[in-house]
Amino acid sequence: MSFVLIVEPEEVNAERIRAILESVDKNFEYQLVDSAEKALDVIGEIRTDVFIADMQMPVITGAELFSMVEMMSPDTIRIVMTDAGRISETVNFMNECRTFKIIIKPCRVADDLLGPIEAAFAYKQQLEHAAKLEKEAEDQRLITDKEHTVKKRTWSERVGESKRTEDVLAGLLKANLSYSGIDSEMIERVERWYQWMVSEYINNVLNGPGDYEMISMALISTCHNPDQQCVYEMRRTNDMDIAPQRLNEIAYILTLLTGICKDLLRGYHISVLLEPTEKAYILRTRFGMNNLSFRIRNEKLRNYLVKATKIGIDALGYKIVRLEKENAVILNIAIPK
Repeated sequence: MSFVLIVEPEEVNAERIRAILESVDKNFEYQLVDSAEKALDVIGEIRTDVFIADMQMPVITGAELFSMVEMMSPDTIRIVMTDAGRISETVNFMNECRTFKIIIKPCRVADDLLGPIEAAFAYKQQLEHAAKLEKEAEDQRLITDKEHTVKKRTWSERVGESKRTEDVLAGLLKANLSYSGIDSEMIERVERWYQWMVSEYINNVLNGPGDYEMISMALISTCHNPDQQCVYEMRRTNDMDIAPQRLNEIAYILTLLTGICKDLLRGYHISVLLEPTEKAYILRTRFGMNNLSFRIRNEKLRNYLVKATKIGIDALGYKIVRLEKENAVILNIAIPK
C-alpha cells in the first residue's frame, strides 16, 4: 500500500490534518510527524511515495528539508504546504525545490488535502511507467543530430513558456478587486477564491500532464454528477496535436469555469468543445441556464467571485467572446497555436 509522510509542527494544523485523514476512506497509509528530524528518520526507514511539509520549518529550513528528502528518496513526490499570504514566495520555492503541488493551509475540507495526494499518486504512476519504457528502449536508442536539434528547440520553447508563466503569475498577484458593498467575511471568501485560482494556475500550468485524455478524465471525475443535476461533457473535433503547455492552460481555464459553476450553482449543464482553426484552437464552453438556483444567495458576493474568475482567465491574454443564446451562456476562447 502507498505511504504518505506529513510534517506539521503546528499542533492545531496537525490535529486538523489527522481529523481529515481519519474521517475518510483512503487507499494509503500515512504517518504525521512534528519535526524535520523525525521526518528524515522515517524517510530512511520506510519507502515513502508522497512527502508533504511546510516550506518554513524550525531548526532545519524547508529548502534544506526538501533537498535532503530528494537526495535520500528521489522517487518520492514532494508537496509543499503554505498559508495564503505566501503564494508568491511559494512559487519561487516550488521552482527551487522541484515540488509537485501546493496545499494552502489550513485545510478546510477533505479534498484540500486528499486532492493533491491522489494527484501525486497518479503522477508517480506516470513517472514509473515512463521510466520503465525508457529503460526498455535505453540500449536501442541512438541520439542522432536531428534528435539533438529537436531537443535543443524543445528546451528553447520551455524557456519561453517559463517567461510567460512568470508574466501571468505577476499579473495575477498584482490584480486589485476593489471591494465595495460587502462585509469582511465576504471579502475573505473572495480572497480565498483568488488564492485558489493562483494555486490552480501553478498546479495546472507548471505541473499539469499536458495530455488531453488525462485532463478530460480529471474534469469529468470532479464535475460530472448527474444525481445532483450537475452535468459536464467534453469533446474535441478530431485527434489534433496540441502542445502540452497549451493543453495545461486549457485545463486551467476549464478548472476555473467549472469551479465557479460548482461554487455558485446547485445544478448546471456544461458542454465543452475544442476545435482547431488555421491559427488557433477554439475552446467553446456552453453553460445551461435552465432551472437556475444559486448556492450563494448574495448577488454582490457572486459578482465578485465571477469578477475574480474573469481576472484569472484574462491574465492569459486570450481573446474571449461571450454570447447568450437559448437560455445559455456561451464562451468562445481563441488559443493561438
